[in-house]
Amino acid sequence: MTRFLTALIALTFVGTFATAPLKAQEFSDAQKTEIQKMFNEYLSQSGEAIINSVNTFQAKQMEEQQAAANEKAKGFIETIKKSDNNTIAGNPAGDVTIVEFFDYNCGYCRKALMEVEKLLEADKNVKFVFIDMPILGPQSMEASKWSLAAAKQNKYFDYHRAIMNHSGPKDESSLTKLAQDLGLDVEQLKSDKDSPEIDAMIQKNLEQATEIGIQGTPGFIIETEVARGYITADQMQEMIKKFR
Repeated sequence: MTRFLTALIALTFVGTFATAPLKAQEFSDAQKTEIQKMFNEYLSQSGEAIINSVNTFQAKQMEEQQAAANEKAKGFIETIKKSDNNTIAGNPAGDVTIVEFFDYNCGYCRKALMEVEKLLEADKNVKFVFIDMPILGPQSMEASKWSLAAAKQNKYFDYHRAIMNHSGPKDESSLTKLAQDLGLDVEQLKSDKDSPEIDAMIQKNLEQATEIGIQGTPGFIIETEVARGYITADQMQEMIKKFR
């Protein structure tokens, strides 16, 4: 960031010479020294103002992006509340709904799961909805298919935790073993995971994430407020207070 700003300031400074006629010969050492001195003086006098201007512009952009994302999240959350989505944890009738977009190969998603469990243990009136967003490769996609198939057997959250906490590859062998450990019907899982219905669900999830402006995982929506990246249980609780 500092290098970018310095380059920007340098371009601004050089721009002051733009109307001067160009010479074929290079600057002499004395001229180079004088130009460097002038640049340093310009930087010391105007650099802070330019940096502040850039920071203000970036902050405004972020505010506008956040406001747009929050606005789009409103309709999404209303749809989630009315749906019979079974990729949930916590209280299905909770007074606050939280959504997490995640990927099974995302390290911060795995870390966030501990915070989600902590939140749900402390607050029994939260409905937590998991939205599979497999963007980190074929194994992420396969794991999402298996977990969504597990939802048909009403074992989504248990299987979700098992996959997320599994440190090895998320391949057919490991996904089968995790399913067997939970007493899932593995043959039914294998049949369901490749259904057009589950393919459509995943595609819809990816489209919704793009529409809201969530480009990476994890991404959270607390009622109508979007939070990108990893957040703690305490941070979630603070955001929940705004909606109670």
